[in-house]
Amino acid sequence: MATVNHGHLVTRAAIASVITASVLLLAKTGAWSASDSASVLSSLLDSLMDIAASVINFFAIRFALVPPDEDHPFGHSKAEGLAALMQSAFILGSVTMLLLHLLDRIVKPVELQALPESIGVMAFSTIATLLLVLYQRYVYRKTGSLAVKADSAHYLGDILTNIAVIFALVGAMLGFIWLDIVVAVIVALTLTFSVINIAREALAVLMDQALDPDDEARLIKTIQETDGVKGFHDLKTRQSGMVQFIQFHLELDGDQLLRDAHDTGRSLEAKIRERFPRAEVIIHHYPV
Repeated sequence: MATVNHGHLVTRAAIASVITASVLLLAKTGAWSASDSASVLSSLLDSLMDIAASVINFFAIRFALVPPDEDHPFGHSKAEGLAALMQSAFILGSVTMLLLHLLDRIVKPVELQALPESIGVMAFSTIATLLLVLYQRYVYRKTGSLAVKADSAHYLGDILTNIAVIFALVGAMLGFIWLDIVVAVIVALTLTFSVINIAREALAVLMDQALDPDDEARLIKTIQETDGVKGFHDLKTRQSGMVQFIQFHLELDGDQLLRDAHDTGRSLEAKIRERFPRAEVIIHHYPV
């Protein structure tokens, strides 16, 4: 039941992302057409990439939620890592387009128009994006979805970008036209760092990286505090999208009844699943 709820949450988050990005794209297109601002264009290109990335996320999440089958006995959760890598490619493409436009703008400076309207659009974009990020953070806390986390990190960068664009437009109204170019460059650098972080997390999933140290410490503490456990060895963990895989050899008294050993292992597995509700747990009983 919990898995179904997680699926609904991440799907809704993906849909919310697509809708928000689409609305902001239309608003920013109007603002850029009226103002011809490089900083507004940078935010517009970012929204265009947001739509592409969010659509990819939506389908990746749906695929990742498909139950394990004969061909994929460990499930399809790595689809989220692939989606995050594709996000990185799209963001990198938007950075390239922005830099080409900036070169042209530096060579051929133009006076900006319709600045109050553009400021209003960017303020609306900031509020809408903030609401989306708050919802995505809620969904990530509930599900641990890498795709939702990557999307949220990108949109958090969008909030900072939108605020910077507003400052650039206000500066242009006061006669500081150069601020428009400076902010656009800052946006390009921000997007570049976003690409690096998203790609690094995606590769961690695709390369079967272990659980983070805090989660692993919680797991070890749970094992050691279980009655009847003598120790453990060969602990192996990995995070794959929303799913965590945990396996280890559980050291138990070799003179006890098989039923008692089984009960100890079952009790420990229940505790692990309570602390890691999305985990796939494999415990090998080892007599000592």
